[in-house]
Amino acid sequence: MERHPFVLSGGGVRGMAHLGVLRALAERGIVPGAISGTSAGALAGALIADGYTPREVLDLVLPELRRSVLVRRRGLASRRIRAFLEEVLRHRTFAELEIPLYVSATNLERGGQHVIHDGELIPALMASCAIPLVFPPVQVGGVFHVDGGLSNNLPVEPFRDRLDSVVAVHVNPLPPFDPSKRGVLRNMDRIWHLNFREMVMRSARGCFLFIEPPGLARYNMFELGKAAVIEEIGYEWARRLVIHRPG
Repeated sequence: MERHPFVLSGGGVRGMAHLGVLRALAERGIVPGAISGTSAGALAGALIADGYTPREVLDLVLPELRRSVLVRRRGLASRRIRAFLEEVLRHRTFAELEIPLYVSATNLERGGQHVIHDGELIPALMASCAIPLVFPPVQVGGVFHVDGGLSNNLPVEPFRDRLDSVVAVHVNPLPPFDPSKRGVLRNMDRIWHLNFREMVMRSARGCFLFIEPPGLARYNMFELGKAAVIEEIGYEWARRLVIHRPG
C-alpha cells in the first residue's frame, strides 16, 4: 500500500465523489496516511480517519441523505448532521483517530483560515461545513467559525512540506455557463465556484495527483437525491486515471 496525504475539498453533496475516488484509489493500493479536508471533505475525511472504509461510509450516509431530502430549514438540517455524527463516530477527539486529520474552517470574527487538528471532533466538523445562510456559525475555542471553503476550498497547508506526495481531490469543476438556466441555488453554486477556483488552482500546484471529475459539473451542491450517482462518478473517474509516479 502507498500511503499519501489526501486533501478533500468542500462541495455540498458533490462531496460524495470523495468516497468514490477513495474507493477506486484503494483498489489500486493508494490510501490516506493523513487527511486534510474542509466542509463535505472534512466530513468524509473524518469518517475515513475514524476507521470506516469508503464503502462503509457510503452505506452510512446514503440513508441519512434520503431522509434529509425534504429538510430545508437551516437549524433543523444542522441538528440532523450533528445527530448523525454523534451516532456514527467511534472516536470523539482528533487524538483518538486512526489517521491524522486536519479540519479547515473560516474564522468568522477575524477572517482567515483556521486548521483544527486537536480537541473535540464534532464542533470542528460542524464549523467546517457551516455554509453561510444555510447553516448557523459554530463556536470552536470560543470563536465563531463558518465553512472552511470560504478561506481555502483545497486546504493543502498541513502538507506544504510534502506537497509532491499529496493526492488532492476537488469536486467542483466549473460547468459551462448557460444563461437559460437560472435560479437562486444555481446562481449561488456558480458564484461559489468562481470565487474560489483561482485559490484552488494555486493550492493544487505541485501535488502528486489532482483529481477533479468533470462529470460532477452536471450537479449542484444541494442535489441530495443524486448522492449515489455522484459517488459513482468519482469512482469511475479515479478508476480510469493514468497515474504517473515520480521517478
